[in-house]
Amino acid sequence: MLREEVIRERAQYCYCVLLQLGWLHDNELVEPLQYLDYLDHSSLQLGSDEFIRTTIEESLAMRRPDGGLGALLALYEGFLHAYCEVLESDHEQVGNEISKDFLRKLASEVGVEIRL
Repeated sequence: MLREEVIRERAQYCYCVLLQLGWLHDNELVEPLQYLDYLDHSSLQLGSDEFIRTTIEESLAMRRPDGGLGALLALYEGFLHAYCEVLESDHEQVGNEISKDFLRKLASEVGVEIRL
C-alpha cells in the first residue's frame, strides 16, 4: 500500500490538473486547436503527458467541440475523488494545501487570471 504522503501528493497533482484543464476549457479566448500549445507550457508538463496529448489529438481529429477536455476533466475528477476517499478528506481540503502562488501560476499558463 502507498504511504499517505504519496497518496496526498497524487491527490494534489490531480487537483492541479483538474483546475488547469478546467480553466483552459472555460477560457473562451482559447480555441480547442490551441489547447496543446497552452499545455506545452504547463508547469505540470501536461503537454508532454502522452495520454492527455493523445486524448486531445484524437478528439480534435473527431471534431469534438470540447477538444477532449470534458473526458479528461471527468477522469481526473474521478482520480481526485478516489484519492480523497482514501485520505478521508475532500477536494477543498486538498486544494487548501497547495500554494496560492502556484495556483495563480497554473492559471496564468492557460491565459486566466484568478483571485484567491
